[in-house]
Amino acid sequence: MEIIYAVDVKMTNDGEEFDRVLAMDVSCMNILAFSSYYLSTSSKLKYSPHLVSTTLQQAAKSSFCVYVCSLEQPWHYGLIATSIVPIVHLVWSLDGIHLLVCNQTGLCRIFKMKNGCINTMDNIYQYEINEDILNAKYIFHKEPIVVNLDRKDSLFYGKEDSQSSMLPCALNAGNFICVTTSGTIHTLPLNRSLPPYRYFLSQNDPLSVSLCDISATDKGFNVILGERTQGALVHFFVVHYEALDPKLSYISCRRRGFRIPSCYGTLESLLYFQRNGNDCILARLSTSSGDLIDLYEYNLEQEEWISITLLNSPQAQITSIALSPSQLLIKDNDFQGHFGRQILVGLSDGSILVYDKLNLKCKEQSFPMSNADLFMQTTTTKAEYLVRIQHTNSGSCCLGFTQSGVLILLRTISLDNASTSAMLNVLVHLFEEYIVQSPTPVDLWDILCLISNPHYDNATINELIDQLVTRYDEQPIELKRNYFARFKQCLYHLHRLASPFSTESCEHLTSLLVYHILIIVRDYLRLFIYEPTNRNFVDSAQEILQQTLFIQNVDIKRIKYLGDQPLTIDSTTIDPKNYQLISFTSLINWISDIIFYLIGYLQLQQIPQWLSCKHLFNDSRQIQWLREFIIYFYILNKMNKIPYSKLAHIQPISQTAQTSQDSQQQTNNLSTQKDILKDLYNCLSKLNQKIDGKFSFVDL
Repeated sequence: MEIIYAVDVKMTNDGEEFDRVLAMDVSCMNILAFSSYYLSTSSKLKYSPHLVSTTLQQAAKSSFCVYVCSLEQPWHYGLIATSIVPIVHLVWSLDGIHLLVCNQTGLCRIFKMKNGCINTMDNIYQYEINEDILNAKYIFHKEPIVVNLDRKDSLFYGKEDSQSSMLPCALNAGNFICVTTSGTIHTLPLNRSLPPYRYFLSQNDPLSVSLCDISATDKGFNVILGERTQGALVHFFVVHYEALDPKLSYISCRRRGFRIPSCYGTLESLLYFQRNGNDCILARLSTSSGDLIDLYEYNLEQEEWISITLLNSPQAQITSIALSPSQLLIKDNDFQGHFGRQILVGLSDGSILVYDKLNLKCKEQSFPMSNADLFMQTTTTKAEYLVRIQHTNSGSCCLGFTQSGVLILLRTISLDNASTSAMLNVLVHLFEEYIVQSPTPVDLWDILCLISNPHYDNATINELIDQLVTRYDEQPIELKRNYFARFKQCLYHLHRLASPFSTESCEHLTSLLVYHILIIVRDYLRLFIYEPTNRNFVDSAQEILQQTLFIQNVDIKRIKYLGDQPLTIDSTTIDPKNYQLISFTSLINWISDIIFYLIGYLQLQQIPQWLSCKHLFNDSRQIQWLREFIIYFYILNKMNKIPYSKLAHIQPISQTAQTSQDSQQQTNNLSTQKDILKDLYNCLSKLNQKIDGKFSFVDL
């Protein structure tokens, strides 16, 4: 395991109390929320924390605080909430927008991001439980995805119909679940029209427990309960949704539990997972002679729990355990203990153990905290170790806090065979999971952390891009359109990782992105014209732009019907509301992005080498079609009809009053843009002559 960064967040460490005041959770968008005392701004490490100024700062200096930060910028903290008692649970929702904050008195608050900004989160909901909360989770079931590296088809493209039936009640309108010491389930819906719901697991005899774990299933969730004592009894409940509308209701059954013998020690924590379809519970125990982890697995044939000792650690204390949330289960010997198969165990000697939850073998023991370049001498003589650890959503990285308040991000994946075809295939699956975003949201940043290292050279990244492009190119045009924005982001980031300032790197953005955006635009323009007319692109686009009613030129046989009534092909009049029409503004925005990628390289007077991805341009007809579009783009720019584009930064002339100086400056800017477009046209003309005159493009 390799440390990506370490940041001293300057938490106050009061011995064992540090465990009591620290809670953390990482969202699917790679946003960290953590609780601590008020943070100071000094730092002993490379990165210096920066606190975002808010109105809460003054009150925060004498209370417990909740901070959020992006994993990409872990030194830029935003203060979200304060509490006079410690925060015990922090939980992100599935979409990464809502955050549940529970304090020691049972007060629960839900915060929501405003406009996607983590520094502006509003308190939208408050609920008082008035009982100790053992655990809190956002409930949504994710089916494991078994990866066969010998297969070349995509695990995600075209799988939209296989979404979980619980998805509508999870995204943006799901439920936070809190379980208390009496075995009571408190459900806090994000949908404000639904009231909070309270459910008792034991109707007749209330429980008295101190440990809990919650795990989502396809019909509800499982609840594991126990006591922090010797000879602890472990309870197992299966909870199903009985109704979701107009209000929530549950139905539950009690499964067979088990008792841990007193001689095994004191039960400290419980973690539930499934292995080969069987229920498994990890029990962390402490004894006078050391710590141990026992695995209890329910045997369906014998109808009893069978236990084995996974780890016996007499020398070092077990400080943290984490299960990977990744859906990918890779059935390959090279990926044992990676992604969805990974269990991480932190020890007080600073080491981290990696277990494979399928074969229960310890695959690795590393000592990342021994890196002298990252950690400076502290006031204590003890070794740094992790008191909290958690995986990112993809399972490729993990995040943790040490006992001295240092935030550490590590790669959890061994990169010894980084450039092998198997590893490249896994990376393709990870990128496609981000592109499709189905069934749950995914962020790209922690996946890029795997590639941003010396193990990956330009040739390897080129091969990865080729595979992504080939598989994307096989998809239907509608899927290409839906996924293009995230597909473009993947190629853009890979391009930046390749050789950001070299001539060779420009080929990715010029050949790949331009090719695909033109294919999408061209195919969608065909929906608006009759092919027998055989008009060129400029004529077709001009006609579309000038049409007040697009419907007159729509071939109804080729438009996706959105209504419930059967489509009548012979109908002479159709209702546009029942048909999915492409937005012309979106087309121009896409093209604007691509054109100005090209402009960035023309300003450096670099001509693309077109070295890789040779299969994209078969002949000069693609280049000719692009030249025709440049002419049309030039005309639109001259007429000030180009919509605003985030990357292109092109805006039409404002209709508001302007000074003569402002008008002159804007005219100069437009002239500059026109000249650049002429350069683009000339560049493509030269490339077209090179292809036609010297040799076939497929021989490049």
